[in-house]
Amino acid sequence: MARLCLLANAASSHTEKWASELVRRGWEVDIISFLPASIPHVVIHVVPPIFGSKTDVILRQHWIVRKVKQLKPDLVHAHYASSFGFLGALADQHPLIISAWGSDIFAFPRKSILHRRLLKWTLKQADVLCSTSRIMAETMASYLESGRRIEVIPFGVDVTRFAPPSEKGDGAVRVVFGVAKYLQPVYGLDVLLKAFAELDGRLPGRVLLRIAGEGPESKRLGRLAKRLGIEDKVEWPGFIPNREVARFYQELDVVVVPSYQESFGVTAVEGSACARPIIASRVGGLPEVVLDGKTGLLVTPGSVEELASAMEFLALHPEERYRLGQAGRAFAVQYYNWQDNVSEMERVYRELLQTKGTSIDTDCKQMLKGSSLGN
Repeated sequence: MARLCLLANAASSHTEKWASELVRRGWEVDIISFLPASIPHVVIHVVPPIFGSKTDVILRQHWIVRKVKQLKPDLVHAHYASSFGFLGALADQHPLIISAWGSDIFAFPRKSILHRRLLKWTLKQADVLCSTSRIMAETMASYLESGRRIEVIPFGVDVTRFAPPSEKGDGAVRVVFGVAKYLQPVYGLDVLLKAFAELDGRLPGRVLLRIAGEGPESKRLGRLAKRLGIEDKVEWPGFIPNREVARFYQELDVVVVPSYQESFGVTAVEGSACARPIIASRVGGLPEVVLDGKTGLLVTPGSVEELASAMEFLALHPEERYRLGQAGRAFAVQYYNWQDNVSEMERVYRELLQTKGTSIDTDCKQMLKGSSLGN
């Protein structure tokens, strides 16, 4: 059995999902995390807050480096280049995979020359680099020597859970728009409220908006809805547990993702997997997961008028909502089925183990041949 050490946030739903599946497929998985969590059959090592001061950062780095060396994993996979990726590089344990997530590539190196050099050094130490989207891979490549390969492997979604609703609609007159997001400025939810206010003025009594989530923008967004006169037409379900997110999208008619920045766009993929048409900003990784005119509509980020017009079009054309939703479902199943994405990552693991000549047992050798990977 090959031993994999993940340097990642164990409390993340993405980490939990991938680690659980890797264990099911025969991997022995340890996770080194700053936050505690419980994942069946996965050993989670929580980094202790040793002194709770600025020196704590340095001491925690030493703890992580020591722990990795103690575990002696066959592979180390660090999620997030500017934090766990850096720590994984310091551990000097190979093979080392570093997966970029977003701000570590788009924002971190822009803070200063030192941050840029630190990212370059970290990425250089990895045996394999991974990205969830092509746009992020292209940006990452600008910090690398030419010729370095980057594996583009999306997070993916569970297309058996994120699926079209089994029951038929209730025949409601109102068209329901919505999104589930962390409530912060980068996701453009103020633009969504303003666009919805325009839409409600054009189609009074015929549309409804649901914004699920919590975050620092919660009160400001509530005040904005009241100022726009739409407070009785906007529903705020609050935080939705991961197990209930699919149901939330199934109860919408259109998913709206008006972000100013998105490294990948898992919200859009989840909506598409539920056969819902997507309206999204033409920014970051969103154009990769929302095909304009085929699975949804793309608009200029920050444009209230464009967003309102796109929402009006889909409100007035149910046949287009159906067409885009069905195409989106097929697109998500073909390219973003997370089981397939896990198999892609396993291919990377297998290649590294074979290249490095890692000593593994008979069962693992059988696994590396691909016989138990579900490919």
